[in-house]
Amino acid sequence: MPVESPLKARARGLVAMMSDEELVGQVMMIDAEGSASLSEASRAVLETVRPGAVLLFGYNVAAGPASTASLTKSIRSAAGSGGLPPFIAIDHEGGSVYRFKGGLTRLPSAKALGLAGPRAARAAGRAAGSELRALGIAMNLAPVVEALSDDNASFLADRAWSEDPSVSGRLAAGFIEACQDGGTAAVAKHFPGNAATDPHLGLPVIRASLEAVEASLLPPFRIAARAGVSAIMLSHAVVVALDPDLPASLSPRVVSALKDGLGFDGIVMTDDLSMRALSAYGGLGAVGPAALAAGADLVMVSGGRDALAIREALLEALGHGALSRERLRDAASRVVEQKLRFGLDSETDDERAARFDALAGTVAAGTAALKEARESARESARGGPRDRLDP
Repeated sequence: MPVESPLKARARGLVAMMSDEELVGQVMMIDAEGSASLSEASRAVLETVRPGAVLLFGYNVAAGPASTASLTKSIRSAAGSGGLPPFIAIDHEGGSVYRFKGGLTRLPSAKALGLAGPRAARAAGRAAGSELRALGIAMNLAPVVEALSDDNASFLADRAWSEDPSVSGRLAAGFIEACQDGGTAAVAKHFPGNAATDPHLGLPVIRASLEAVEASLLPPFRIAARAGVSAIMLSHAVVVALDPDLPASLSPRVVSALKDGLGFDGIVMTDDLSMRALSAYGGLGAVGPAALAAGADLVMVSGGRDALAIREALLEALGHGALSRERLRDAASRVVEQKLRFGLDSETDDERAARFDALAGTVAAGTAALKEARESARESARGGPRDRLDP
């Protein structure tokens, strides 16, 4: 029997002392209203839910780095629980998925970085990780890991690194490792893949054979898991070969393919449960408990009213036995373990202030490193020294 790591043991110990309300909070990611500070309504929701993670959108960070750092401080004050602040997260992929108006290194798309090669992928990851952490953001909902295909091209477009699953996985792994070395947890997405339909608008269906799933969809995530990625986000796609009846985010079979099949031991999180892809599965009161019972560890929901509804649904499911306390504690332990891994419990105000004070220099260094990596790739394309992945 494998020996439990000290970090995992400590996480389980902290979770064992949590109330049901605290456990439910730890397994939720919700959004927040405000820029430099929280709205009163949002503060009230955060103080009630005490979520394990808080998601920021573009309007939250539009006023610039100083405003964002002020907001993240406000969120930590409102949402912290038992000495553990929430993960504060944002989609920071680059290209078209880039929320900031200025003040940070401008990241190119994954497609552009993929063409520039592994050095550029690592430079972008390092810039993302160090700069986000300086703002108080310790989770990056990036990178997309799945490879580009005819099936998903209209949805992913330039958000994918490569059409080759192995190349996509290795480039994404470079970004992941560098982002996490910079102090920010990375999230590989969207397991096990997506199709042409945008899940915001409808239900994607992947009809590939099991052989194709194993050959094309799973390999990039296997590479990301081996690279130590903190979290993997489930898609809302129905993958017929794995489970013809349920979307990935609600499917015990799909989660088992990730946790048991690929041996992933980090946070398994859902995409936003408010998306229309799940509209036929019983509403938020049903899909929240179903996702946790299926094996997800962190459920994402945007909108304060929806967050409160899912919290109540999870507590009710726990009371009725539809969601077991063992499963809930396991999920919360995975979230808490990653918080400990990235030092959220021990980071001081002085350390946060020092990171922010150094931000301008961090951005200058990150921008220069990324520029140099891309220029090196262009030189290689003209016949100079090559920066490439081995075949």
